[in-house]
Amino acid sequence: MIGPENTTLEIGRSGCDTAVLGIGSFEQHSAHLPMETDFFFASRVSREVAASLEAMLLNPLPYSTSLEHLDFAGTVTLKPDTLRSAIWDIAESVDRWGIRYLVLLNAHGGNFCLIPTARQWNMERKQPHLLLVDFFSGLSDMGDNLHAGEVETSMMMHLAPERVRADKPEDFVPKWTRADLTHFGMKGISPTGVWGYPSRADAAKGEKWLTEAVEYSVQRIQSLKRAIEGRVARDA
Repeated sequence: MIGPENTTLEIGRSGCDTAVLGIGSFEQHSAHLPMETDFFFASRVSREVAASLEAMLLNPLPYSTSLEHLDFAGTVTLKPDTLRSAIWDIAESVDRWGIRYLVLLNAHGGNFCLIPTARQWNMERKQPHLLLVDFFSGLSDMGDNLHAGEVETSMMMHLAPERVRADKPEDFVPKWTRADLTHFGMKGISPTGVWGYPSRADAAKGEKWLTEAVEYSVQRIQSLKRAIEGRVARDA
């Protein structure tokens, strides 16, 4: 793996055609998980994915779109247009030194703007190709744990148990759907910022989900690259 620890000469000689960009957030995760939870997961998963693919690891983004959490102290958000511009600027930069695939490894479920960001870029046939991968899509048995629930709490208990506060808030699953965050924000739906079952969390589950996140992401990236390269070969 090539990454932030390497020099410019080492990167230039590496021959890597794929770069991995983790995308985290800086937002509330209730009273028991730190603000940097998504960034922490993005950092860990992107490093393991890049190592498995022998790809270039970029430093993950610590901020993204967290508009639905703005009513909670500490939350910092980018506007969707700002995040889109940042992604496109990064893509233009890595293209200059030979990267053909830029993986957007998303660790924050609220980044819906990444879909049109990647779609517009790719449909305009720009380089590098943006591979949008949400590693939560590869997790099994997640249940109704949208935010600061069983999944995220378990993963943090596995990776960094000292970061999990002892007094977890009560389990809470609202009557509203995820789409209703557009109308009420998280605090209007869940005053504690929890959507799920943190009481059910344990480190063993977190280890399983972390493994699934890495394996799914690697397989998804490899599958997309094969399909894109096959299409290019047919069109040649």
